[in-house]
Amino acid sequence: MAIRLATLPVRDVMAMTGVTGYPRWAGDVTVDDGLIEHHLANDHLIEPDDSRDPNKPVPAAEHAGRIAWLIRNIRPNRCSITIRDGLIQDGNHRFAAALYRGDELVSCCLMD
Repeated sequence: MAIRLATLPVRDVMAMTGVTGYPRWAGDVTVDDGLIEHHLANDHLIEPDDSRDPNKPVPAAEHAGRIAWLIRNIRPNRCSITIRDGLIQDGNHRFAAALYRGDELVSCCLMD
């Protein structure tokens, strides 16, 4: 498996992965600007938690809280994601934060 690191324009990542807005999560859960703005306005920020079960369904509000934390704590154009087989395999919340902020660039680990 070939692995390549690159910093790419967000619009190129969107084209490469077919993402047209915020990523969708299991169960077709979606997040929108209003939900993210609500979490930012109320300081309902959810820090990353490596101990959580990644297979457990998460409601949209929790996704928005995670995105809000990233918006506040990751510098613009500093998000990183992993792309494999044309899909974002890791970093959906980080990519959503980059989209919300209007970042121009995202760091990518590209796995072929």
